[in-house]
Amino acid sequence: MAATEMGYLGRFEAFGKWSLSALLTGLLMTACGGGGSPGSSPTAEQQTSQTTATTAARSTPMGVLVPLYGYPLVSSGSGASYATADSPAWTQVAAGAAVVPTVAIINPSNGPVACSSPPSATLSAFAHGIGILHAAGVTVLGYVRTSYGQRDLAQVEADVQTYAQCYGVDGVFFDEVSSQASQAGYYGQAAAAARADIRPIRGETALVAINPGTYPDSTIAATADITVMHESADLNLAAVPAGLSRYAPARFAYLALGLSNLPQLQASMLSSLYRQGFGYVDLTDQGAGGDPWAALSTQYTAMIQTLQQLNQEQN
Repeated sequence: MAATEMGYLGRFEAFGKWSLSALLTGLLMTACGGGGSPGSSPTAEQQTSQTTATTAARSTPMGVLVPLYGYPLVSSGSGASYATADSPAWTQVAAGAAVVPTVAIINPSNGPVACSSPPSATLSAFAHGIGILHAAGVTVLGYVRTSYGQRDLAQVEADVQTYAQCYGVDGVFFDEVSSQASQAGYYGQAAAAARADIRPIRGETALVAINPGTYPDSTIAATADITVMHESADLNLAAVPAGLSRYAPARFAYLALGLSNLPQLQASMLSSLYRQGFGYVDLTDQGAGGDPWAALSTQYTAMIQTLQQLNQEQN
């Protein structure tokens, strides 16, 4: 996920460890794209054969993993009439968390804005916005880029420490993640730093999410609680690499963007993803010629309503 000028942008619970090769099928899809590193798609030898999707009972609900890129406040007027208000996108995400487990990714400026005393206007705005999300039960992750394992690990860890010291987040979302096994040590250290430094307000262990945008090597997936295994403008779902077949599908998130026909597709897509056991999802019609995550989907509320219905039907 690429950052914007304004910046980037629950809790993971394991489902039963169903076979992914049997589960991650049944979507109406075409060619695959995604946000993974170059050459990261699984080879034919690595892929398992796809079988008919099962409808095994879930033990926990499907949630959303939403890149909340926008600024927490909106402004209007000037001079004496200048005023600020809470961002509608942030309040919409907070409202949805009342009925669907929600993990939101925030990013003040392609990473955290530095701590300062007194706090800068940006730091204060994000502290306010995070407070709104937390009050609604949202799990909040701070965005940290890794440049596919090429960014200095000390800089990555410094971003983690800044989030820990000045933002009160519940974990970290590592972006631009390599899918290659050779980078497992790098991501293992980054994840360890997040879990050591960040202390969520609810007393849980820090949540670690990674975004290779495709299926990574199992040693990369093992470093995280949530792996974004699809981030693309297409709807294809490739066969599951054999090394990941033992992972519960609740550990994976599916993001699709730029879906102009989302009103017609969304309910059936969510139902299919739900039946296949995915832990987290976000579908958006944003992104045609611009940043897909700069604003919420126009269908966000409808997505929350559909997920609520699916989760209730399971109970």
